[in-house]
Amino acid sequence: MFSKHGVVLNFTCMEMKDGEQPDNANCSPEGLVRQVKMATKSVGIELAGENALERYDSGAYGQVLATSRSDFGNPLSAFTYLRLNKRLFEGDNWRNMVEFVKGMAEGGRNERLSECDSTGTNLFVRLIKEKNVQEEKETVLV
Repeated sequence: MFSKHGVVLNFTCMEMKDGEQPDNANCSPEGLVRQVKMATKSVGIELAGENALERYDSGAYGQVLATSRSDFGNPLSAFTYLRLNKRLFEGDNWRNMVEFVKGMAEGGRNERLSECDSTGTNLFVRLIKEKNVQEEKETVLV
C-alpha cells in the first residue's frame, strides 16, 4: 500500500547505538533500524529518519551518518533533526552540528572543520550567500 501511494516512511532512533542502552532494556536500536531499512528496500519505498533523543555529540551524529548510508537496505532520503533549541548553539554543539550537516550533504565523506574556525563556518557562509543572491534577485525585480 505504501509503495502504491508513494509514501515515505519516517523512522526514529537513527542516532542510537546498541552499546549505549541499559542491559535490562534488552534492546537493539541498531538492529531495529537495519530491519526497517531492509523492509523499506524490499517493498520499494523511501526511508527518512529522525533522532529520538536530544543529543549534540559527534558520536550521535556519526551514528546517523552511518545509518544513512546504503551499506544495507535503503539509504535515508531525508533526515529531520528533532529537539532543536538554544543548547545547539552552545560550546562545541554548533561545531558538531555543522560537521554533521556537511557530512550528510557529502555522503559522510567530509573533513573535520579546523579548530581555528571560531568566527564562522561554511554552513553559515553558504546561508548568507544564498540570502544575498535572493535579495539581489528581489532588488532587480523591483
